[in-house]
Order: sequence, then C-alpha cells, then structure tokens
Amino acid sequence: MSFIPDKVDDSHLELFLAVADGIIHETTPEVITPFLDPSFPPESVEEYLRVVSRPSKLPGFKEYVKSIMDISPTDTVKLFVVLVNVLESRILAPALTGSITLIRDMTLEERAAVVRSWRDSPIPMKRRLFRTFQSLTISTFVRFGGELHNKAIGYSGIEERETIYENQVIDDYKYPMFPKPQRDGEELYLPDIDVLIIGSGSGSGVVAHTLANEGYKSIVLEKGKYFANEEYKFDDVTGFNNLYEGNGAIATSNQQLFILAGAGFGGGSTVNWSACLKTPFKVRKEWYDDFGVEWAASESYDNAQEYVWKQMGANHENINHSLANRVILEGGEKLGYAVREIDQNTGNHPAHNCGLCHLGCKYGIKQGSVACWFRDAAAKGTLFMDQVRVLKLLHKNGVANAALCEDTSTGRVFTITGPKKFVVSGGSLNTPVVLQNSGFRNKHIGKNLKLHPVTTVFGDFGKEVRSNPHQHAIMTAVCTESADLDGKAHGARIEAILNVPFLDSTLLPWQSSDQIREEMLKFQHLTNMLIITRDTSSGTVRADPKKPNALIIDYTINKFDRNALLQALLTASDMLYIQGAKEILMSQGWNPVFKSNKPMHERAITDKDYVEWRKKTEKLGLDFYGTCYGSAHQMSSCRMSGKGPGYGACDTKGRLFECKNIYVADASVMPTASGANPMITTMAIARHIALGLVDDLKPSAKL
Repeated sequence: MSFIPDKVDDSHLELFLAVADGIIHETTPEVITPFLDPSFPPESVEEYLRVVSRPSKLPGFKEYVKSIMDISPTDTVKLFVVLVNVLESRILAPALTGSITLIRDMTLEERAAVVRSWRDSPIPMKRRLFRTFQSLTISTFVRFGGELHNKAIGYSGIEERETIYENQVIDDYKYPMFPKPQRDGEELYLPDIDVLIIGSGSGSGVVAHTLANEGYKSIVLEKGKYFANEEYKFDDVTGFNNLYEGNGAIATSNQQLFILAGAGFGGGSTVNWSACLKTPFKVRKEWYDDFGVEWAASESYDNAQEYVWKQMGANHENINHSLANRVILEGGEKLGYAVREIDQNTGNHPAHNCGLCHLGCKYGIKQGSVACWFRDAAAKGTLFMDQVRVLKLLHKNGVANAALCEDTSTGRVFTITGPKKFVVSGGSLNTPVVLQNSGFRNKHIGKNLKLHPVTTVFGDFGKEVRSNPHQHAIMTAVCTESADLDGKAHGARIEAILNVPFLDSTLLPWQSSDQIREEMLKFQHLTNMLIITRDTSSGTVRADPKKPNALIIDYTINKFDRNALLQALLTASDMLYIQGAKEILMSQGWNPVFKSNKPMHERAITDKDYVEWRKKTEKLGLDFYGTCYGSAHQMSSCRMSGKGPGYGACDTKGRLFECKNIYVADASVMPTASGANPMITTMAIARHIALGLVDDLKPSAKL
C-alpha cells in the first residue's frame, strides 16, 4: 500500500462524518423526554435537540477524529483512506453498501441501514468496519456533547470532585523538574547519578524509592507532562489527551481491541482505579515451573508484595460500594459464587468516595508513584525530568553508557551520560520499543504481549434507581467464580468498570440513532459489569518505522479466551438478574436483550425465561468483531526467565541478557499475564529487581 496516502484530508473526514451522522442524528422530544434525567430543565429540551444533534454539527468532533488519525499507525491510516475512497466510488461502493447511491447522497436512515448491514454481515471485514465507525463515532460524540448532554444524563463530571471531600485539603507539594539542555545535540553529564530510570509508572516508583532508601541517587525521565495535584481538573477530552497513550484511542492493528494505557507522570498508577490484588499463586507457580523464576514461588515474593501493600496503606475498611460492586458482593453471595472485596491503595484514608480516578487523584489520596513512591525518593535526592522521550540507549560490548533523549516540548535531542545503571520502566508498550530502537535483538523483546482482554454486560435497573457512580470508588469487589476454567488460572473475573459517559456509550449495543440515544440517557440507572480474562492469547508490539511515536500492536483474541469471557459474562448476568435488573444487554448488537419486571425477591436463576435467554446467549457466543473488546492491562512483552535468553529477554533479576547494566522493571517482565489487576504484581517484581540492583551497585570486595 506504498502508493496510498498516509494522511487523511478533509474529503476523507467528510465521508466519515456522513457515516457518523447515520449512526446518531437528530431526534424528537417524544423520543428523549421519557429518558432524560429528572433534574434536566424541561425548557432546555429544544436547546439539547438543536445543539447535541449529529456529529457533523458538533464543534470539535471532526478535529478530534483527525487528531486520532494523525497519531495512528501508518497502515491504520492507509486502510482508513482506502475504505473511505471505496465508499466514494460509484463502481466500488456497492460492494460495501449494497446500493448504487453513494453514502453522502443517502438519507440518514439509509446510512443507518448500511451500518446495520455491516454489523450483521457474515464477512469479518464488514463487521470490523462497523466496529471501527461505531466506536469512534459514539465515544467522540459523547465526549463533545458538552454540559447539555452531561445534564441530560445526570453526569456531574469534574464538578463532582469539588463536593466529594468537603474538608479535604489538596496536597500542594510540587515535584521540581531538573532543567533540560537548551541546545540541540548537547551532552548532559551526570556523574553523581547512580541510576537512570526511564518511565515513571508503578515499576519506576518502587525502584526510585528503594534506591533512595539505600542511599543511591537516580534520575527519572518521563515522556509525559507532570501535573501538580491542583491541576487535575481535566474533562474526558483534555484528561485523555494529557494522561493516556495515544489520547486514549489506540487499538490493535486489526481493530479488535481498544487499549487504555497511562502515559503521563506516574504512568498507569496515576490513572488506574485503585484496586489492589495479589498475584494468584497458580500464576506464580507457572512462572517457577515453566520459566525458572524460582523467587516467584518463594517467601521473597511474599515479602515484596507485603512491602508494597503496606507502603500504600492498601485496605478495604469503610468502603462505600457502588451499585455495580454491590451487585457482585450481594448477588454473588446469594448464588454461592466466589466473591470478595478489593483492597484500595488509599493510604488508610477512611473512604475514597471518588469514581473519577481515571483522570488523576486531585487530592493525592490514591497512592501511586506520584503520591507515594516518589515522595521519599525526591526528599533523598532523586531527580525528575518530564516531557523527555528516551529514543534509545547507547551501548558497547554489552555495557550501556548513555541515553539519547528528545525534549518533546521543543524537539531538541540531547544525550545523558554518567549514570552507572539504566532501568527501563516505560510499560509493556513502550519498554520494548526503547530496547528495539537501541539495537537489542533478543526474540522476546516486543513479543508474548498479554492484554487481559475485557468486555462488559449491562444491567438496567429502571428509573427508580439512581446509581451516582461518581460518589463511590470504582472497583471494590471481584467475583472469581469463572476465573480458572482449565486448572491453570486461565479464565475471567468479574469486576466493576469505570462509569463515564463516553466509555459506557461505546460499549452499548447499537441498533439505531434513537435507540442509542435512549440507552445513553439511561446512564444513571445502568450498571456496567467488567469481564476480564487472563489471556492465553498473545501478541506483539513495535514502533511504526514511518511514525516513531505510533505503536503497532498485533493481537487477536483466540477462541478459548472469547469463551472464557462468555462464561464470566453469563455469571455476571446471573448476579444482575438475581439483584433485580429489569434488562440485561451486551455490546453484541444481535444478541437479544433480556427483560423482566418480576420483583427481585421472587427471582431465581432457574426461572424459565431467564434460562432460555442464557442458553441463547451462550449459543450465540462472542463474535470476533461483534462484541466490543478492550484492554487496560499490558504485560509480558520483555519477559524474565531463569532458563536463559531462549525463554525471555532478561534474567530473574531483571537484567537484560544482552547488556549487563540495563534492567527492566515494569509489567513487561512478567513471564505471563498476572491474572489479576497487575499493579501489585508489577510493584512486587520491581521491588525484587530494585533490591538486586542495590546489591549490584555495592562495590565489590577486594581480596
């Protein structure tokens, strides 16, 4: 496809808008009034219908889609260009639309019918086309719906933060940033720095903390921008642009999974949902048996987990559970399913009633790298630089001696020399890219990528229920009933998901413009359950050679993992039904919606209508593209091994096999997927690696 343009222009975007307008467009007061939030002023209905009308009329929509294309991998952009060009061709378009009328000349309902035909097509490429257009359209539409849409659905957004903690004082501490070179090509010589750390996420924080407590100095380089606590006032547009990889809009190359990965100061620890879960022992045993990681099955691993647990004050005391988390705990208990509370890394704070942690913790309560691990390190001399991308590590004869860096705010390139050791903690998407760019050839760098694929199922509890998800912690309960389907800890867990309008709306099934509007307006009485699997599937990650800041992620969810998601989805449906959900719906548009008005106290999962729906849902299964899949966990792309470079990229101390003074300390070193939310696992591994690094830094005894 070398002859195909790798940039989108206005004509491509206009065609996209024509399709997007078919997906969601103008409606009538009669359609939306029954579903508007009770607090929405009746006199504002006409204004809402006029302003929140269709994508092509929504300020910012077109520009946002273009920005996503600008940062997407080259082949993704080229495929997008090819598809829109086909849809503009009178000769070729009928193959996709079934009509000699071009999309731009169709009525809105005719466009919707075309999109529906893609969704229901037996041809995978058409279903892929549906998923791409539908997801990008709905998520962008809701993001730019503005305050009118937020009021219509009863979403207070960032205003909620001002009322959650009435007496809470914002921690005004600010990390000093070390000055960057002012001339292109300059060398920054830092002879007093023992360790240079790339990245600032969960692994980096623990390493910097451990080194500082042992008297060693390090410098932490972060490609994202640092924001002080008081600056966490983002909405979902600016927040995702500032805090997430690819503005929160990256996807696998086949468009099957959409991926959320932290990319600001603090990495994933700044935007995760506070859940603290320890590594399942079957997973640790697998690492021991299959990869020779002996310490994973030892007391040393337990000690590392306990250390990070206590350091962050993880606990489950005084949690005020949201509706979704109550469904898990109460519904699971009724049915005899394995459920429990999830500890939160809130520094022993009495309650963290905030469902907006995905945009950073304004009050510094969530104990990620910024609020917890870097604080002691900074006080003991650790240095920090933000908006610095490490292009590659320079090395010779198996020893690294410098980092080639780019100031992302100015474009200046400079070199840092002087540190004795180098730690790569850029996360499972970026760490392998740094190592690949540095010329390392181990076959496991960028391979074996695990993503913990997720999907969701919704429960509609009716107008009488108002969930107010932002007045509760996001993820405080877990069901593990379906978490081990093969005896090797492969299966799926059920947890609660972040409830924000753009995410919920993207995951809803689409039938028509009016239907999706109705579902979106039910925001306050819909409960979304997260289904997350420990994957047997695996993929790869690398940088786009023509667009170095773009990531090419190849990954396909295999049949076993799709079935694991399905089995847990059915288990989650059991809990929704027994807890009184009036409707149960999933993102796969051709699945039937279960409906029941039977009172909760009269329900049993043996009820005939529910059993019939459950059987039909299981028979339909989860399609390759029909279901919306995502990932918020990335692991194992530079896995460690005690069996040599044939089994991994680094040894059991995190040292790169190809370079004795480069260490990897993030989720990428996990031999396989953690099987539980990976923050604690990542930190425990980083603690182990950091302690070994301390030993390596100590001067050797002379005979």
